Amino acid sequence: MTASQNAALFATTLLLFLAVFQLLLAAGVPWGRAAWHGAHRVLPKRLRWASLAAVPVLLLAGLVVLARSDLVGPGSSPLPIRILAWSFAVFFGLNTVGNLSSKSSIERWLMTPVAFVLAACFLAVALS
Repeated sequence: MTASQNAALFATTLLLFLAVFQLLLAAGVPWGRAAWHGAHRVLPKRLRWASLAAVPVLLLAGLVVLARSDLVGPGSSPLPIRILAWSFAVFFGLNTVGNLSSKSSIERWLMTPVAFVLAACFLAVALS
């Protein structure tokens, strides 16, 4: 297994955990201090919908990183896969900055490293 495939598997594992986390937030689990700038213990309805909407995006990111590393799907060379891999690398890089600037210490200390690792994994896979 190559380094980029290992990075893809690690990223996919993190993305699955985040998808479950977002589903739990959408269901009303009181972990809101770790997401959406930590303003709410239990997310209000609009942020629950946002958490629910994040789930397919996270799952798509997992499929993209696996495809780009030739572990599933059409393989790494189709242009849409390459574009999406780079897009998610940028997305998680921006997410790192957003988490770092959060007023929530939980989000800063827990979610910032997760977003940074995802950005690094996507960058490694996109560059491969």
